[in-house]
Amino acid sequence: MNLRAAFEHRGRLVTLTFVFSLLSAIVVQSKPPEPKGIFYQDLHFFGFITEAHGRTIGSFTDINFLSSDLLLVTVNTRMYGSFEPSFSDQPISKLLLFDISRGQLVKSMEMPVEKAAGSVRATRGGQFVLLNESGLHRCSLDLECSLLFLTRGPLFSSPQGARLVVGGNAKTPQKLLDGEMNEVDQFPWGNLNVVPGDRGLLIRQDGKLHIRFAGRPDQPLSFGGGGIWPEARFLNQETIADFESDKALAVARGDGTVLFRVPVTARWELAELTTASSGSRFCLHQAGYTIQNSIINFLDIDNGRPFNFESVSIISVDTGKVVLEERWDPRPYVGLLAAPALSPDGRKLAIIRKGILEVYDAK
Repeated sequence: MNLRAAFEHRGRLVTLTFVFSLLSAIVVQSKPPEPKGIFYQDLHFFGFITEAHGRTIGSFTDINFLSSDLLLVTVNTRMYGSFEPSFSDQPISKLLLFDISRGQLVKSMEMPVEKAAGSVRATRGGQFVLLNESGLHRCSLDLECSLLFLTRGPLFSSPQGARLVVGGNAKTPQKLLDGEMNEVDQFPWGNLNVVPGDRGLLIRQDGKLHIRFAGRPDQPLSFGGGGIWPEARFLNQETIADFESDKALAVARGDGTVLFRVPVTARWELAELTTASSGSRFCLHQAGYTIQNSIINFLDIDNGRPFNFESVSIISVDTGKVVLEERWDPRPYVGLLAAPALSPDGRKLAIIRKGILEVYDAK
């Protein structure tokens, strides 16, 4: 190689190195910032279970922000024997109210809670609703609860907690409730499932998804509608989200216009949405198996082994930008992985990781 060719070769190497460094810097800068932990609490002291030791145990713990600083955790577990009823609220559950700003438990109580995820939901003004075998209860910040009426689950809430839909299990009708917990509509059991928004409804029928606003004809959507119960959610009064395929979550306006798509990796294992009452952000919670784990365990067709990855992504409803992202190995764990919770403004994230309650600043 002559001297000129050597300089040209070196110049190309320098240019490629510069470009690679620039791209690397862009990738690093484009990653969401590391979240700042602001509260931690070991839930094992309150009966939270992470190892079954050969027993069959279901875990249905719920997390709900009742305000920006008040966080309600419902430690809700059930042991299964050779024969168990399909629906139960026993054994009794623990409700724990934490003040994040003060870093302490401020109130607790024990109460029967239906052994199903989502049996406790925040509503408005610091209140929440709780479902058990007696029916639906309305509860205050003082953890005092009063029975509203007898109903089955499941229980769905709109982002601001202004409306609820409850019922559907055991061939019962679904009931639509307003902010005062009055029944305003009823949907007979059958080939129809309803999820509430603060103004509209998402309706799944015959495997198709529709959106309904008062005074307008139902708007059919070109995506979504899969799942036993609707996976679709209102993110705010005019924006909805549902899984377009096993690889993508579609976020759309009420007229069905898709605003952006979010990549999905674990649709058929665990993929669920959590909303914030402000409607500014939502959280995509996923869990499943890494590619390496699937290859090593390729004969495990029943997927009976525990998930080896779990992730949360907080996403801006306006832009589709990921503002916080965390991924980890959830093992050991028992039963269902608890869904994360977003504070009303979407700027705090609460998760349970290996039995530890963790709250992060997502500003």
